[in-house]
This record gives sequence, C-alpha cells and structure tokens, in this order.
Amino acid sequence: MSEPGPAKVAFMILSDDPDRAVPGLVMATRLKSNRNVDVRVLFFGPGVKLAASGKIDDQLQGLRSAGIGAKACTANVEQYGVTSEIASRPLELLAAGAEVEDFARNGYTVLSF
Repeated sequence: MSEPGPAKVAFMILSDDPDRAVPGLVMATRLKSNRNVDVRVLFFGPGVKLAASGKIDDQLQGLRSAGIGAKACTANVEQYGVTSEIASRPLELLAAGAEVEDFARNGYTVLSF
C-alpha cells in the first residue's frame, strides 16, 4: 500500500470580523509551514471586505510567505466596491463557485471562518 499524500484543507473566510477569521488564517499558515499540508484559502462574501480592509495584512503576508496563494471572489470584490483595495494585496481573483467545486472534486476538507 502506498502512503497517503498530504492532507488537503481549504479555508473559506466568510466573516468580516478579524477575531473570527484570524485564527483560521494562522492555522492555514501553520499547517502549510509546519506540516506541509496542501492548503487553500478563499475569501468569500463579507470575508472579501475583511481582506480589503487592511486589518489582516500581516496574515495575508504570512500566507504568501508560506507559499499559499490566497484567492478572493471576483463577484464579491465588485459587489462590495473594493477592487482597488484588493488589487494592492497578495490575492488572486476568481469565480468562487469554480473554486468550491474544485475543493469538492479534489477531496479538500473545507473549514469556514
């Protein structure tokens, strides 16, 4: 029998409250850095507002330093009018539905914060 590959964990940041979201972002960074877990991070809904706010810039840099390419929902960026704020942060824009479908197809455990 072959050894299983690394765990796959997707973090969906849905809250615009840093007290709720930051623990998830810290966990994502540590899982990648300390355990080589396959980690993905998606900002969706009000989480996009948090990503644009500047309140979690340190965590966004931590994700990037750990090799995690965090993503944000294009439709939510437009909905909340935060295009320029998101553009100045290390986030890729994409259609969230396609990303969530990819999580399901590829066996990610999804955690939401």
